[in-house]
Amino acid sequence: MSGLGHIGELQIINDLQKDHKFEIYLPLKDKGLDFVCLKKNISIQIQVKTSKFQKESYFWIDLYKNKMVYSENTFYIIVLYVLPRRRMMGKRKNYLIIPSLDLKEMIRSKSIVSKKGDENIFNIFIYPDDEKKKWYYKNKGKEKDLTKYWNNFDLLKKI
Repeated sequence: MSGLGHIGELQIINDLQKDHKFEIYLPLKDKGLDFVCLKKNISIQIQVKTSKFQKESYFWIDLYKNKMVYSENTFYIIVLYVLPRRRMMGKRKNYLIIPSLDLKEMIRSKSIVSKKGDENIFNIFIYPDDEKKKWYYKNKGKEKDLTKYWNNFDLLKKI
């Protein structure tokens, strides 16, 4: 894990514990999931991906199809990292909290596309639109509005 990836995981763990009252359990080995949250006897599996703003334009992460876990209680949280004193889209912390089954459907329907020459890797480019206060996935002529996932911790409560 890179230093930035570690910062993103710690940021999410802190927010889930402090603001949303989840208990956090870390696995001994990371095999596609970073940690498990527990609240009211419900467990939620979390994979965190972190990116910093690049080229004054976008955030970028890679997802590896062969490492992905899909279930009703598995979520991918993309940390759209900016330095602590900065803001992006009017907020200091920006997360896309995406249910794994939504990601699975995006892959199945080809709403998100794989890397040229490697069907196992999905390059996820996320563009902020500050004017409209929206977040978009864009790659190879595909575009998908991801705004409904923006800081939407309510998705974790619907399990």
